[in-house]
Amino acid sequence: MEISHRPMNRVDLLEVAGRVDAATASTLKRQIEALFDAGRYRIVLDLAKLEYVSSPGLRVLIEARKRAREWKITDLEGGDIRIANLPPKIKEVFDLTGFTSLFEMYGDTVDAVGSF
Repeated sequence: MEISHRPMNRVDLLEVAGRVDAATASTLKRQIEALFDAGRYRIVLDLAKLEYVSSPGLRVLIEARKRAREWKITDLEGGDIRIANLPPKIKEVFDLTGFTSLFEMYGDTVDAVGSF
């Protein structure tokens, strides 16, 4: 798995490539927690190059979403994890696990970043 980080004014973009499984999920978790520790709670995950995600990877995503949403500026504005460029085979996993309804998803990173 490879993760590239691109900080922006109000959002951090993480591009995740490869496999997020039991062996690599902790790396993704550490990367996201480092952003939270820096006070960055608005994250877009670009998953265009994600090939596989297992239950430990899904657990990292749901825990990150929960923690991001606990951070609030106002009742209408706060933190979140948003998904961009979800590949069809990963979307099938999201559909089967109910994650599709939990995350805001966008067809490209520009729309996802602009949604904050």
